[in-house]
Amino acid sequence: MKSHEENTKVLAKVKELLGESGFEQTFAPIEEASGLPNTAYWSAEWLELELEYCFRRSWVFAGAAAEIPNPGDIKPIDIGGAPLIILRGRDNKIRALHNVCRHRGAKLVTETCNKSTLTCPYHAWNYGLDGKLRARPHFSGPDITDTFKDGGGEKLDLVEARCETWNGCIFVNVSGDTQPLSDWLKPMLDRTPGYDFSSIRWAGKLDFEVSANWKLVYENYMEGYHVFAVHPRLLKFAPMNVRWSGEWDDHVFYNDYIFPQLDEGRGEGLPHYPDLSTADAKRGLWFLCFPHFAAEVFPDQFTVLVSYPVAPDKTREELHVFLIGEAATSGKYAEQRSALMNMWDDLNREDLGMLELLQQGRLSPAYDGGRLSPHWEGPTHQFGRRIVQKIIGANSRQA
Repeated sequence: MKSHEENTKVLAKVKELLGESGFEQTFAPIEEASGLPNTAYWSAEWLELELEYCFRRSWVFAGAAAEIPNPGDIKPIDIGGAPLIILRGRDNKIRALHNVCRHRGAKLVTETCNKSTLTCPYHAWNYGLDGKLRARPHFSGPDITDTFKDGGGEKLDLVEARCETWNGCIFVNVSGDTQPLSDWLKPMLDRTPGYDFSSIRWAGKLDFEVSANWKLVYENYMEGYHVFAVHPRLLKFAPMNVRWSGEWDDHVFYNDYIFPQLDEGRGEGLPHYPDLSTADAKRGLWFLCFPHFAAEVFPDQFTVLVSYPVAPDKTREELHVFLIGEAATSGKYAEQRSALMNMWDDLNREDLGMLELLQQGRLSPAYDGGRLSPHWEGPTHQFGRRIVQKIIGANSRQA
């Protein structure tokens, strides 16, 4: 929790970066509102506020447990600008550790790997997979190795970050003080009572580099207004007349539609959730658990789209596909899995070019946030508002 003094300073910085008019438009009714000012998409100072207050102080998706199936498997990842490693220990427990040696601050791991211990490349301090210091050679003098049976204590052991899993999804909260994961997911789970998510299994992922701000990924994800112009195959599957704007339920955005018939990659050819109702067998749902956990639920899958900010104009995307039971790995469904992954790859690449054009357009002094469609883009406007509220520590407008 921020102190009153910190809130005051952050609010002043927000108004300095956005300008008074930009701050005002964030809280205007949708009929009068614009998107966030250009500064919010190009400013390194603004991005640092988002990393600190939106990412480090919230739950963030860090990957699939199936990416690190064996003891010693390690995935390095940056969350909110903080270098972390996600690993599976010898006790089979998944942990998140800050990816920095406690001696001189060197990064320990730079790529996905499997290790029995963690050794700093600079002075060879050695840590166990539980983060406890085991040895530091020559620290106390030549040819002297200090060893530690139960770790070196809070000043010497690696710092652990809060980490929990949900049905094969790994989540990390860097600050360690946000709400319980079950509460954070609750608005999504309350809307999906007919789906047995314990049946999902990881089938693989796609990686993308995006030359655009991370927020544009989700603004595009939430609104269906662009589908008729950008996504011909998706439009055929779910026409504009079955779509609506969606809505926010607390910190979770929700949208859905009933599609006319099953299609390859969306419900056809792969096993469905067990005991799924007739209505849900033709329903597509999608969610955004603020700030970045976007989940799409179809009869045969649970697909996750997450973006990690790298710079104001650079984002790293991961798209993880979870299928039902044996469909995730069985050779019997290899062709259908391939078709599904190709569908998601094609769909996402249709968006990438648009995102880059949106980013470039925000260099123009002639663009002031645009004019949003009250019919389609209310949730998009509220997304920008939630970012500002999260940064300034407000549940409602503060002036």
